[in-house]
Amino acid sequence: MEVFLDRCDDYEDSKDVIEDAFDALGGLDKFVSDGETLLIKPNLLKGTAPENAVATHPDFIISVIEVIEKRDVEIIVGDSPAGRMTENNLEKHYRASGWKRIEEQTSASLNFDVGCTKKAFKDGETKMNFDILKIADEVDGIINLPKLKTHSLTVFTGAVKNKYGLVHGLNKAAYHGQFKKLNQFGRMLLDLNDAIDTRLSIMDGILGMEGSGPSGGDPVELNCIISSEDPISLDHTACKVSGVPPQKVPTLMEAEMDFEEIKYLNRSPNSFDKDIEYPSGGATPWMIPDILSGFFANIYLDRPELDKDKCITCWECYDACPEDAIKKKGYGPKISWWKCIRCYCCTEACPEEALKVG
Repeated sequence: MEVFLDRCDDYEDSKDVIEDAFDALGGLDKFVSDGETLLIKPNLLKGTAPENAVATHPDFIISVIEVIEKRDVEIIVGDSPAGRMTENNLEKHYRASGWKRIEEQTSASLNFDVGCTKKAFKDGETKMNFDILKIADEVDGIINLPKLKTHSLTVFTGAVKNKYGLVHGLNKAAYHGQFKKLNQFGRMLLDLNDAIDTRLSIMDGILGMEGSGPSGGDPVELNCIISSEDPISLDHTACKVSGVPPQKVPTLMEAEMDFEEIKYLNRSPNSFDKDIEYPSGGATPWMIPDILSGFFANIYLDRPELDKDKCITCWECYDACPEDAIKKKGYGPKISWWKCIRCYCCTEACPEEALKVG
């Protein structure tokens, strides 16, 4: 599988590199045709300023759109952020992330369709159907724009896990409750990757995140753009670029792929020497019996900790918890030692970063 990789030090230069990526992987006409409606699917975990590196940078999204606009297409930009899928929440997240200027600077529109539909997948090893955004099932094609980040649960989040944002609203939290073990969750993400086709993935690795991602980590300059038709190969390349061991990432461990067969276009991962700080991962290992998984999670894995000074008692964490492990108290959420499965949905949903891991 081919993976395009190149250096890019500034978002002002991203359009040229993105054009090179399209050309290297077969040309724009291979991925876009006149008269189509396309969904651009970036990472919008929650609304925060672009310099925090939580969401795909708006300038990166605009650069991709400007390349695709060379064809006569309708472009919709959208994602399902943490929490409930409502028009008000989407407006809030779009505005806080600087995405509103996408509509001001391009012909693209932001998605406000909060509808849900079921996506059947008869070949799934873990799930036979997924509750996904209605818009994702209505467009002609999807372009995937992940952010290069660490993740407290899965160690790394990239092109494969970015598709998880196509799962509708709080269903994402519910799936965490169904797949408590890290290998099970990784296998489910791979099923979702196979169930929902994306024509191309282009990763924003210019400003990435290290540490306690995907929202509580620290921005780090990685100065790269990575693109591939295969999200798994892209993620493996991103790990090699950033120094994250691929064997720690559940989707890469569960994937049946010979990564030695990846063909790098333009640059190799060895031309980047940035090793970032990454978490140890959060779910119960595969070898632990189900009946003991909660016990071992409580002993070995970090539980989210509350900063009472930051908490605004909005209860986004309460809504996001798949295991009813949070009780509402006057000072904020009280997390049950036993019920918490260390999925960290609460930390992702918290708008004030009042809940953190480690």
